Amino acid sequence: MRRPSPRIPLVMLLTALAGCEATTIPTEPPLATAEARRPKPPAEPNIEEFDPWNPSEWVAGDHPLGKGYLDPGNVTQGAGELLLTLPGGGYDGAEVRSAGRYGYGAYEARLRTQDAPGSISAFFLYELVRKGNDEIDIEIFNDGSRRIWFTTWVADVETNHTEHVLPFDPAGGYHDYRIEWSRNLVRFLVDGVLMETFTTDVPRAKMHVFSNTWWPNWLSGAPPASPRSMHIDRVVY
Repeated sequence: MRRPSPRIPLVMLLTALAGCEATTIPTEPPLATAEARRPKPPAEPNIEEFDPWNPSEWVAGDHPLGKGYLDPGNVTQGAGELLLTLPGGGYDGAEVRSAGRYGYGAYEARLRTQDAPGSISAFFLYELVRKGNDEIDIEIFNDGSRRIWFTTWVADVETNHTEHVLPFDPAGGYHDYRIEWSRNLVRFLVDGVLMETFTTDVPRAKMHVFSNTWWPNWLSGAPPASPRSMHIDRVVY
C-alpha cells in the first residue's frame, strides 16, 4: 500500500521558497499547429513538351540495339513534338532518355507510333547500370496487330509480363501511355483505362525515363523504303 505524502504547512513552505533563487522549469514544446501537421502536397510533376527540346534534360541514344544502331541524328524536334525516326532502307532506330533517374511515381507519354512491321515503339523506365538493371516496360508492336506488352525486370531478370491488344490503332493517332509505380505495385494505363497491375517482384531502383523505336532481332520484317517516325507530344515524369 502506498504511504500518504506528508503535508507541509503553508507558512513553512513560503518561508523556504523566499530564500531560494528563482528557477526556470522546462516545459514541453508547443504542439504543432494544424498547418504544420498537414501533409505536404506531392511535388509537381515535370512536363516535357519538347517545344523546344531541352538537351540538358534529355539525351539522345547513341549505341547499338537489336539489328541496328540508335543514331542521335534520328532524334529531331519540330512543331512542338519530338520525332524518333526509323530511316528508310535500314535497321537503325532512335532513342531519348531523361538525364536524371527518378523513383516511385507516375510516368506518362503521349505518343503516336508508326507503321513499320518488325519494329517496336516503347516507353519505359530503365536503371542504366553496368549489371543488374531494374526496368518497367511498355512496348508497342508497329505491325498493325495492336499488340502491347507490359513487363517488369529486377536485376536483369524478367519478373512480370503480359500481352494485351489495344482497342485502337496506335499509329492512327495520339494516345496516353502511363506507368504508376510504388513500392509494391506497378499499374499500366492507356488513355486513363487500367490495363494491367503487378503486385509482386516490383522494381525498387531509381530509373531513367526512356522512349525508343528500334528493330529487335527476334522480330522479322524488312525496313520500309521511306522513313517512319514515332511522334512524342509530351512526357510527364
